[in-house]
Amino acid sequence: KAIAKLEARLDTRLVHRTSRAVELTEEGRALVERVAAHLAGIGEAAAATSKSRDAVRGRLRVNVDPLFSRMVLSPKLSEFLLQNPGMELRIETRDRIADLVSDGFDLAVRFGEPAPSALIARRVLDARVLTVASPIYLERHGRPRDPRELASRDHQCIHAIDAATGRPFDWEFWRGGEVVPVVVNGRLTVTDSGTKLGACLAGFGIAQVIDLGIDDHLRSGALIELFPDWPDERFPLYVYYASRNHVPAK
Repeated sequence: KAIAKLEARLDTRLVHRTSRAVELTEEGRALVERVAAHLAGIGEAAAATSKSRDAVRGRLRVNVDPLFSRMVLSPKLSEFLLQNPGMELRIETRDRIADLVSDGFDLAVRFGEPAPSALIARRVLDARVLTVASPIYLERHGRPRDPRELASRDHQCIHAIDAATGRPFDWEFWRGGEVVPVVVNGRLTVTDSGTKLGACLAGFGIAQVIDLGIDDHLRSGALIELFPDWPDERFPLYVYYASRNHVPAK
């Protein structure tokens, strides 16, 4: 759930914070558009948006999906902070958004479709979902040729919990307009993507992952995509913020 949006107390006045809400200025909206359009990362988007004014300065507290933080955001942070020495950034990885404003966050970044909420949710990225396994697993269990084979007890699939529902994500396979749901078999259920990826790499089971941060594993052969002819399932990334109201720069 590439990219993210900034609002904070910045000299460019991207946002104005009140006791009740976090409100975007016009510059803040421009920043959101910049991130959505170019998917270049929070830091890069903030720096680019502020070029017409002073360097980005101030404090920003962001509630971030753990997977997004590790796979997408982390590689961008060093460059952003070096380019903006006046910026103080606090990144907190959490499974849930909770109450963005009362918890003191300026912004939240999450994968998955948004639940009903008073927050504004902007879709900024669609990551492709891949079904993968390690060579170790495939040597033991054989390579499935069709997604429906994963319902067999001959295969072990790694379930991942959806933090929004508390239930495992459903497994679906998309090709054009065709969608095939499969009730997969598996003895391992995890709550975080790192554990899922590690178990898959170690050969325990088959996993569904998004195509962010796994290129090295695919290129090296540590992971093998099982169904490249089912390429169309996507997992969205959303940025959440508290208000559309604009507060002019002073």
